[in-house]
Amino acid sequence: MRHTRELFWRYWLPVLIMLSLIKLESTSTMASGHTAHILRALLGAVGIHLSYFHLDVLNFLLRKAGHMLGYGTLCFLWMMLFRGAYWLRHEYRRRKQGHIAVLRMWWRADWAALALLLTFLVASADELHQMRLSGRTGSWHDIALDTFAGALALGALWLEARSLCREPAK
Repeated sequence: MRHTRELFWRYWLPVLIMLSLIKLESTSTMASGHTAHILRALLGAVGIHLSYFHLDVLNFLLRKAGHMLGYGTLCFLWMMLFRGAYWLRHEYRRRKQGHIAVLRMWWRADWAALALLLTFLVASADELHQMRLSGRTGSWHDIALDTFAGALALGALWLEARSLCREPAK
């Protein structure tokens, strides 16, 4: 029972929160026109006044950066969920005893593939949902960007896992 609670609070809850944020951002309220209006008001409040062209470029860049951050985080959280579930099921006592320097405990290709697949599926569902909303457009380019962000997050995790599991110099 303890492992079940830990699995939910440490690993499932962050994934569910991120999925909820993505769902909130997939509404008509977060359409490009609305975010541009909010951005113009925020910039105006600090005394920055941009032309419509520059505002559109900034809005576009911030929205794509949001895709990268959101879906990179989601893929990272999926990976943490799979790793945490594995640790809780198989190596819990070993993990509690100290540092584990075994690469398969930190990184597994099947975890990464599943995390990336789930990220792709969420991105696809999000874009298909946006195609059905007025004021929103779904884009296959955004699905590719979201999946790429997930792949970058997995690459960073792989590098971290490799450095954690590097054999000490003798």
